[in-house]
Amino acid sequence: MAESFALHEGAYGRVALLRLRSGLVAHAHSDSHIVWWLGGAAAQTRIGTQVVRYSSAQASAVNAYEQHDLTLASDEGAAVFLAFYLAKDWLDRRSEVAGHPFVFSSLRIPIDSEMRCAAWQLLDMMIWRGEAVAAVETAVGELLETTILAAQSDSRARGLPPTVRLLDYRLRRSIALMRRHVEARLTIDEVAHQASLSRARLFSLFRDQLNTTPQVFWSAIRLEEAVKRLVGGNIPLADVAHDLGFSAASNFSRFFKEHTGVSPSEYRRAATEIAPHPLGG
Repeated sequence: MAESFALHEGAYGRVALLRLRSGLVAHAHSDSHIVWWLGGAAAQTRIGTQVVRYSSAQASAVNAYEQHDLTLASDEGAAVFLAFYLAKDWLDRRSEVAGHPFVFSSLRIPIDSEMRCAAWQLLDMMIWRGEAVAAVETAVGELLETTILAAQSDSRARGLPPTVRLLDYRLRRSIALMRRHVEARLTIDEVAHQASLSRARLFSLFRDQLNTTPQVFWSAIRLEEAVKRLVGGNIPLADVAHDLGFSAASNFSRFFKEHTGVSPSEYRRAATEIAPHPLGG
């Protein structure tokens, strides 16, 4: 069975429902996100240097641009995930109310039975009632709010205060260079040189301040641009691939699937389709 995918977007960002038979390479996203494991093959993620094992009582939280992967038990079939990708402007509004930047202090989010029941109800709505957009929006908002509060309560209970990220100006300069060259025609050495850094220092800044590597960060920027172009119009996949510096559409498709679990065409379909198809075989 091919992987199946459903997508719902709202003011908070987007929520994706995904069934996977294989894991994902080390990657990052421009959005902070929360991942629930809903069943199937045992799964775990490595976020930076920490390993989080998914269970019925634990989800994961990943801050923007943090490096992470996904590993599935190879002999247990597929696994089903629910992932919330949180829009920066939505988080900024929460930050204004809270009085500090929004950052997940802990990578682990405790889940109780009521929250898990709500997640399964949302899964059912996304699969079978795709036309009830308002109902899905309400269900997503309620579950997302409950999940974030659970993450924050757990962090406070364990004495983990929010961490404010103050990025080194040379790191900010490197990031700006990467964004201007999203097609990745500069080398990492050239980025380091233009930011007045050695290659080793560039790597250490990305590791210490963003919990990732320059290559993974740059791939996250390319992935962000790819998603915008896939959702924002009917640009042919070959043109998207070329604009992002890929030598062939097949290379772009492989890159996209290794980082998201689905092909670019499947992602575009889910983003534009009113009623997503079931996750069944």
